Amino acid sequence: MSDRRLVDTNLIVRHLIQDHAAHAAVAAKLFQACDHGELTLVVLPAVIAECVFVLESFYKRPRIDIARSLAVVFRSPGVELDDLATHLDALERFSRTKLHYVDCTIAAAAAETGLPVATFDSGLEKVPGIVVYLS
Repeated sequence: MSDRRLVDTNLIVRHLIQDHAAHAAVAAKLFQACDHGELTLVVLPAVIAECVFVLESFYKRPRIDIARSLAVVFRSPGVELDDLATHLDALERFSRTKLHYVDCTIAAAAAETGLPVATFDSGLEKVPGIVVYLS
């Protein structure tokens, strides 16, 4: 059996929320193995967006708490996440703005790459350091 696993939203949420004892125990065991380098949990960007959505809309968690708790999870040595710095920047932006998380990810990627953003979203036009360009 591989020592790598794709991780689903529900595993991360159960680990953070602790609202289902049996699921939380299994999630804790996986994340402990991850923290000790015994297991790699692979996180896809869509899972991050879904975690943010579920934690904010269903569990009514404050943005700052969502950003901080997910950043801790994603910084684990056993978590594999492409473009980690961009996702951490997006979480930081999410914690201090009213932008949707996906818009924060676009803003973080634009800041990192210097690429202009093609959008009709007026919220992104207001982000410092982001160039919105349609033509």
